[in-house]
Amino acid sequence: MSGPSILDKPFSFEPYRYKGKNVIKLPEVKKTEQQMDFLEVLSKRRSVKKLGTCSMDALSQILYYAVKPYCIGIDDYGVTVYRSAAPSAGGRHPIDVLVGIKERDERHLYLYQPLGHSLKRLDVTDELQNNFYKDVEQTLPFGESILLWFSVQYMRTASKYSDYMSLVWRDVGAQLCCLQQAAKYMGQDSCPIGYLAEKSFQMMCLRKGKICLLYPCQTCQEFLFEICAILYYCP
Repeated sequence: MSGPSILDKPFSFEPYRYKGKNVIKLPEVKKTEQQMDFLEVLSKRRSVKKLGTCSMDALSQILYYAVKPYCIGIDDYGVTVYRSAAPSAGGRHPIDVLVGIKERDERHLYLYQPLGHSLKRLDVTDELQNNFYKDVEQTLPFGESILLWFSVQYMRTASKYSDYMSLVWRDVGAQLCCLQQAAKYMGQDSCPIGYLAEKSFQMMCLRKGKICLLYPCQTCQEFLFEICAILYYCP
């Protein structure tokens, strides 16, 4: 059985550019007293289906330690690569993190921008967002919780490796593990849930002001995205 390998001729690609506005700078991450040691984090991590709240300060620290790169470079093929807490095949890191935050009486969807440690509000109509969150609520009453989605730019990996899907799913698992561990260290419980409100997410993403295309087609394979997981945090 063959596994992933570097292509004989890796090819270039154009990454998907999210349309959005109103960039929010996340709170500064300050060094705090150690909450628990690493082995305690590993032993106490649990998936907890109890919804609660998560402050912007806690969210900032979770994303900073679990997602934000600490080293950036250019590989032999001219592609920007990163090193962060989560390992990724070739440093390609195809996963983008989308964040659903309740503001006053409305929820909005943001893209986490790791280089600037900020959130960019995505250009999606209120109607489509509201329909999406209503679908989520039917499956998972989330209350005041912050929701995270993984949105995967497969071409970052497919442009270098054969059998790239197996690598992408490994990246997803590694990133999810880092997020849960960072959350536990910050005293926040979390729970991953796959493919939640998938149909309405597609509708939200495939219309005008779209975020992305969820499924491959002959002309648009470079923008293959998928919901991989949702995390919610509790105090």
